[in-house]
Amino acid sequence: MTSAPGERRALLIVDDERETLKALRRELRRDYEVLTAESAEEGHALLRARAIPVVLSDQRMPGMTGTEFYAAVKAEFPETVRLLMTAYADTNAAIQAINDGGVYRFIAKPWDPPALAAVVRDAFAQHDRLCDRNRRLDRLEASAETLRRENERLAEQSQRSHELVGIAAHDLRNPIAAIQWFSAMQLGGASAGREDARRHLLKIQANAEFALQLLEDLLDITTLEHGNIALRLQDADLRGLIAAAISLNEHGARRKQIALVADAPADLPPVRCDVERIEQVLSNLLSNAFKFSHPGTTVTVRARRLGQAVEVVIEDQGLGIHPEEVSGLFCKFRRTSTRTTGGEKSTGLGLSICKNLVERHGGTIRVESELGRGTRVFFTLPLAVGRSS
Repeated sequence: MTSAPGERRALLIVDDERETLKALRRELRRDYEVLTAESAEEGHALLRARAIPVVLSDQRMPGMTGTEFYAAVKAEFPETVRLLMTAYADTNAAIQAINDGGVYRFIAKPWDPPALAAVVRDAFAQHDRLCDRNRRLDRLEASAETLRRENERLAEQSQRSHELVGIAAHDLRNPIAAIQWFSAMQLGGASAGREDARRHLLKIQANAEFALQLLEDLLDITTLEHGNIALRLQDADLRGLIAAAISLNEHGARRKQIALVADAPADLPPVRCDVERIEQVLSNLLSNAFKFSHPGTTVTVRARRLGQAVEVVIEDQGLGIHPEEVSGLFCKFRRTSTRTTGGEKSTGLGLSICKNLVERHGGTIRVESELGRGTRVFFTLPLAVGRSS
């Protein structure tokens, strides 16, 4: 690692002759923090104790030569620059040290002080270059790993999009074919009378509505999954939002003779939400409740404070869901074995959209259902700013 500007940098000298250590220390201590060791083992211990950029070792030492010392430590301290001091008679050993121990330069004995200072200075510059190269390699490796993960994510997203388009195309085929067929009958004059014409037009209308709803849900889920949505958060009266959702969905309830009831206390605290998106959640959940409820039953929207949030419950008295199917309700295009009571169609995206929107608000959503007794969908929203107490 490089040192801060003005910081004295550590230089380790390893030599079994104390007089040589003293002489080298005197020459180099003005520029470096000189550490000394009288054996390869002692030098190894110092390297393990702290970061040392440059080591200068004598070749001829008892027990372990400089060449052997460097061969032992080069893998453990790859950024430490190694210098070898050797007599002219040890030229072969110096060559071996360069090959086996990764020695950067060797210094001949007796040394020339200016030449020694220049070699040591160059060794520290080499250490800085090694550290900078390794940092850049680390950054490149990190970038490559990030790129690899991003490619995997994009590949997975592409696969999901491919599956989504395939399912959507399959689901759109039937309503569009029905629209085409009934329209052809009308244009071809196949209808025997006004009642037949009205029935065909109602079928055209119903299938067109379903195809449009599927396209809208598909656009919503694609936008949400790609993160291309910004919530317009504000403090809102949830009782008012529930009342607006009930008013908007009264026609659907009346059409199936279902009673629609709100149950929220007058002191219900305001919540922090995107009004338009939470109205969408409420409408989706009410529409689902109607589809699986028999005429003469009741759908209730309840709300209550629950800790630092408000919990909303949409409860129906409908057909309910098999227990093993409840966990998959929020998956895209997931449909249960329970059939709608009036032959209504479902895009299979509504609950997935609700889950995404609620979680983007910091809330949670879950389902409880009992086969033959009805279903309850619970979701939470955070309290408005300053309402935590």
